[in-house]
Amino acid sequence: MSNISNDVRPKVADVVARYADYCDHAEWEKAAGLFTDDGVFDAQAIFGQIVQGRPALAEFMSTRPAAVAHHPTTFYVDAVKDDEYHVRMKMLVLFHGALSSIDYQWTMTQIGDEMQIRRQEIAMVGRVTNKASR
Repeated sequence: MSNISNDVRPKVADVVARYADYCDHAEWEKAAGLFTDDGVFDAQAIFGQIVQGRPALAEFMSTRPAAVAHHPTTFYVDAVKDDEYHVRMKMLVLFHGALSSIDYQWTMTQIGDEMQIRRQEIAMVGRVTNKASR
């Protein structure tokens, strides 16, 4: 069971929704803006890279394979410290001819009234392709 205050989960849910929407519409600066200034995107498991800082994050995200849609399915939040939270999320990402299941792990921090991603790590759980895309 989670050990968070009642106001944290809706703030995290807002970041989850915005992240998926910004990625779906190629709004990379906005997506990077969901991270802290020195935020880290650890994509080592899928893309072999770790990227840090908003400008580098926006550039990195803009060069990834184009997805048709990101569909966050579930997430949960656990408090680590007073202003730090761990978030585990499952995302289904639809590509032309493929569907991927991705695990997201976020370390988030509350800055003022906003939740921001301090670190994001992604890992592929599975991928299904149709015959035409092989």
